[in-house]
Amino acid sequence: MKGRRALFGAGVLSLCAFLMLTGCQRRENVPLPTMPTVEVSAVPSPPPAPDQRVEPVELEDFLEEVNGRRRAIAEGQPIDLSPYTVDHPEQSRTYTEAELETLTTYRGETGALTREELLADVDSCFTLLKTTYGAYDYFGGDEVFAPLMENVKGMLEKLDAPTVADLENALANELAQVVRDGHFRVGTHALRDSFSQEMYYVPGLYFDDPAGRTDDYIRPTIGPDGRICYWYAALSHDGSNLPAEVDGETLAWEKAGRIRSDGTVFRELEQNGVPVLVSRAMWAAAASPKEKQLERLAACGGDYADASFLVFDVMGNGGGDDSYIMDWFRGWTGQDVQRRIAFARRLSQLARYAMPHYIRAGKAGCWSSSAKAGSWIEREGVAFVLTDKGTASSGESAVEFFRTVENTLFVGGPTTGCALVPNNVAFYLPNSSLGLYFGTGLSMTEDVENRDGVGYLPDLWVEPLDARKAVFRLMEYYGLTQ
Repeated sequence: MKGRRALFGAGVLSLCAFLMLTGCQRRENVPLPTMPTVEVSAVPSPPPAPDQRVEPVELEDFLEEVNGRRRAIAEGQPIDLSPYTVDHPEQSRTYTEAELETLTTYRGETGALTREELLADVDSCFTLLKTTYGAYDYFGGDEVFAPLMENVKGMLEKLDAPTVADLENALANELAQVVRDGHFRVGTHALRDSFSQEMYYVPGLYFDDPAGRTDDYIRPTIGPDGRICYWYAALSHDGSNLPAEVDGETLAWEKAGRIRSDGTVFRELEQNGVPVLVSRAMWAAAASPKEKQLERLAACGGDYADASFLVFDVMGNGGGDDSYIMDWFRGWTGQDVQRRIAFARRLSQLARYAMPHYIRAGKAGCWSSSAKAGSWIEREGVAFVLTDKGTASSGESAVEFFRTVENTLFVGGPTTGCALVPNNVAFYLPNSSLGLYFGTGLSMTEDVENRDGVGYLPDLWVEPLDARKAVFRLMEYYGLTQ
């Protein structure tokens, strides 16, 4: 094919004609983040003459741009969490031993409660969040949460006979206004259901030249013949805000699919001489066949250290234990992964009570924090990592690890976005026993952007159900496989 050249061939490589970034806006001194927006900027280029054919993007050029952008992020300065991890030593005496036990014990469904008992649970919720929630100050602290709790009280006071279900709905609705936390649950309500962003795309409409088209909806993809080209794709909560027509094109948007696990935790395949590793979860019951699969994942990284090409599929991987993928990574790269990450544990009374083996040292009411500069791992060959909206938690940790390695391309859809608040625990309000599931830590990787509900974006936006086939079409088109 004209225009192709061998990967890593001689010659000077040029930057490809687009740059895909995400960002968010945050007010100074009030750490209440807005939803991240997706921005696409392009290197300006004159439109081609009518008889001039636009050449497809070269793979080397695409890799060079991705490597440069990602390396700059990986090697940035350590992230500062101090604005969001303020010590409150006076909170070390908030709860009695009996209250600690009540707040961490499910007592079953309760009968009818009085209005006063339900209102008291709202006060208990406020204190619980104020003293224990890892992202309390990140999302605005008292200034934000106190009015939310007053709104909940107001809703309950307007009802003739409020119930526990009313309390659950009111808390979930109010907290969802500001808490962009992929783990947070109120009873049966997952807050992320109200703000998560899905991938939508317009099938069958491909083009090589993005010039003159609306940047907001232009994404790089893999065409039917395997070439890197462009199509219309975007993030949206439910698709209702996507335009029916752009650039004179009628756009029939479709929601991207998700991979469903077949029960296999990890397996090793080969296709056209290229190893394909499939990781669908990183947890398993002790002494089970699935635990054996995870042990194999942890042990086999070195087997692929010299592979020129690798496909690593973490679609549908909802997480588990990071240690398995960390061990795999150490074997594959020959070194420990070093993300640019900041991590903090809130040493609250409840965190220490609920996780005594995890949080031992430090004074209650304070924080234990650390921040590390990242590193960049140079590596020959190309790794293709497949992701979709089901990639979360430890599945996203795998994505973060791969983002520190040269010549890695992410193909498919955005991940879940479920990493801001770790160390999640179930708590129960005293009167209703209504469950609140949230974390006591705070974690940021690469920068201070909150990606929960949005996730990490792919380099090549492809329908996830077609992602593996698309990668092999790309490898064939660019002459990477025989």
